[in-house]
Amino acid sequence: MLRFGALLSIAVVACNRPSIAFSDLDQEMQQARCERLARCKLFPDEASCHTFSRMVTDPSVGAAIAAHKIEYSGEFARQCVDATANQSCDLTAHDSHIPPSACSAMFTGRVADGDSCSIDVECASGTCDLPMMCPEMACCVGACRATQDPGDTGAACAKQRDCKPGLACGQDSTCHAPGGSGAACSSDRECGDGLACIGASSTPGTCRVLPHAGQVCVYQRCADENLRCDDTTHVCVPVGLPGDPCPTGTECSIDMECDATTHLCREYPTLGMPCDGTCVGDSFCSIGASGAGTCVALLVNNSPCDGDQQCASGFCQDGAVFRGCIDPYVCF
Repeated sequence: MLRFGALLSIAVVACNRPSIAFSDLDQEMQQARCERLARCKLFPDEASCHTFSRMVTDPSVGAAIAAHKIEYSGEFARQCVDATANQSCDLTAHDSHIPPSACSAMFTGRVADGDSCSIDVECASGTCDLPMMCPEMACCVGACRATQDPGDTGAACAKQRDCKPGLACGQDSTCHAPGGSGAACSSDRECGDGLACIGASSTPGTCRVLPHAGQVCVYQRCADENLRCDDTTHVCVPVGLPGDPCPTGTECSIDMECDATTHLCREYPTLGMPCDGTCVGDSFCSIGASGAGTCVALLVNNSPCDGDQQCASGFCQDGAVFRGCIDPYVCF
C-alpha cells in the first residue's frame, strides 16, 4: 500500500508536468491521440497509429500568435493534451460529450468585438462571424461576434464556451441541460452521461442507453469506441485488428481495411506498397495505366494534383492551367 507521502509525491509530479511550446503542440496532440486510440484498441499499438497518421499544420494560428492576435497558454495546452490522452473509450462518458475546457482556454483571442477576423480563435469572443460565401482562392474576412458570458439553459450559443459548465451547446445554437433517457436530442452531447442520441437526422432523435461488450445492440450502436454491432448476433463485439477475420468486409476497425483475398483485417498500405485507393502516412495511392496502384511520396509545391490528399502541404488549388500543390493560405 502506498503511504500518503508517496501519493502526494505522485500528485505533485502530475501537476508539475512541463507546459507545451506552441511549436510542439501538434506533435504532442498526435502522441496523445495515438496513446488513447491504442489504449482503446482501435490500433494494435501506438506505432501503428503514428504510421497511419499524417500531421498537417495550420499556419494561420501560429501567424496570429506571432502577430499578437492570439495569446497561447502552454499550461492549458498541457492540460488539454493530457485530457485527450486520458479520454474515456466509452463514447457515452462525460468527457466524450463535453470537451475539456482547457482545450479552448489554451487560446485567448485579442481581437475586439466587431473588428475584422478570419479565424475564431483570434476573437476575444471566440467566434468570427464569416460571410455565407467565401472566396476559394483567398482568406475569408468577417467580424468578431460580441463577447457574451456563459449562459443558462435556453441562452443562445455558438460554441460550448457560451454555455455554463454542465450545459451543452446544441445544434439549435441553444444551451441545454443534458437530457435523460427518452429526451429529445440532435447530437450525443445533448444527452446525459451514459446516454447517446439515437435516430437524429432531419428530425430530433432520442437519448438512449448504449450497450457494452457482449450486450444486445438494438440501436445498431455500442457505447465503447472499439466495439461494433455484429450483423448476425446483434451483440456488441470488438472491431477487427490486423489478422482478425472479416468475412463480410465490415468487421475491421475504422482505421483498418479488409483484405479482399484473405478476408483478414490489415493496416492500410504505406509508401512503396501496392494499393487500390487508400494509402496512409506521407503517401498517396497512384493508379497506373494498368490499373494497379502503388503508394507514392506526397507531391511538392507546384506539382499537378487531383486533391489535397496528394500534396505534402495538404492543399491542392485550382490554377490557370492545372490544379497544383501550394502552401495553404495564412488567414488571421
